[in-house]
Amino acid sequence: MPFRVAVVGLGNAGFTLHLPALEGVSEAVVVGACDLSPERRERAALRFRVPVFADFDEMLDAASPDVVIVGTPPDSHADYCLRSLAAGAHLICEKPFASSIEEADRVIAAAADAGRCIALNHEFREMPIFRALRDEAARTGDNLVFAQVWQLMDLPPWAEPGWRGQMLQRTLYEAGVHLGDFLLALFGEKPVAVSATMSTCGAHEGDTDAVALVTLEFSRGRLAQIVQNRLCKGETQYFEVRAELPSVSLRASFGGRARLSAGLHRATRPHVRFDYGVSGIAWREVGNARTLLARNPKDPGMIATRYVIEKSLAAFRSGAKPPASGADGRDVLQVIAACYHSAAVGTRVTLEDAELLGLDTMRMGAAPVQ
Repeated sequence: MPFRVAVVGLGNAGFTLHLPALEGVSEAVVVGACDLSPERRERAALRFRVPVFADFDEMLDAASPDVVIVGTPPDSHADYCLRSLAAGAHLICEKPFASSIEEADRVIAAAADAGRCIALNHEFREMPIFRALRDEAARTGDNLVFAQVWQLMDLPPWAEPGWRGQMLQRTLYEAGVHLGDFLLALFGEKPVAVSATMSTCGAHEGDTDAVALVTLEFSRGRLAQIVQNRLCKGETQYFEVRAELPSVSLRASFGGRARLSAGLHRATRPHVRFDYGVSGIAWREVGNARTLLARNPKDPGMIATRYVIEKSLAAFRSGAKPPASGADGRDVLQVIAACYHSAAVGTRVTLEDAELLGLDTMRMGAAPVQ
């Protein structure tokens, strides 16, 4: 029997990711969709022909879902997750998982008590170009030694609309969670320590993370960097990755790419190369030689969300680990909290220190760093 799935939150995540993704999942039937906004409910009912509800508890009672997908703003995740678990449902939650490590721990404990599972929609883990990069890194058998991820755009935190615009100090928390989670998945572990610097770079009064520079230290001396620049007037680069192995460099570029290069500039031999990807491309390179690994399909975020849902439902059925678990979500929250603390005090922070510093109660999102 397919899983009975309900969705709470019919904004961007629910309407453009989850409901379209569920249309292509044979193991799921949508039994309810909930949002406080009448306009969003009407839009979802017309487009997807699903039952809609204004009240979450009413939806739980009427629809009796096996799985609840939580696609609301992050400061409401813990509440919806706990109520879903109390109703006997498994969870697929948007990221960031919760507003604090302590909230994440409460949800994880409640899931264990209820005998239910938690999956997170860290869809970039399963997006074809980033999945191909991870698979290629594992296939080579080489030891990943260094990785860089970066995000460049002209969208300072104080200019964002809606609930994101209220999180002035939380660019790393809300958008950087993609970058941080991917690095943890790529290295297969949490970092040992972090160092971070964050600033408005004089572009705005107050302390916000419009620009965030983060160094992550992994085991055996391996390093990674995160760069987020929300003050970039150049070309938007939402998610770029370079991973260095002893024998090869791996690259992934999210977004459309069509680029022709020719000649000897910065090359060891004459060449003509055309790189094309409608929604992103991944490749391996040694010197000037490149080999295509993967291209993204059209609407890659929705397709990757479909993969996450399919694999998560299969994990719920078999008892296996989903692509991104509640524990994975907690890990990246701990890393982000340690980064904010490092930036606030100006020192390197080990993850062991994070346990001792009481960072589990740091509320990320609308509240300022304490």
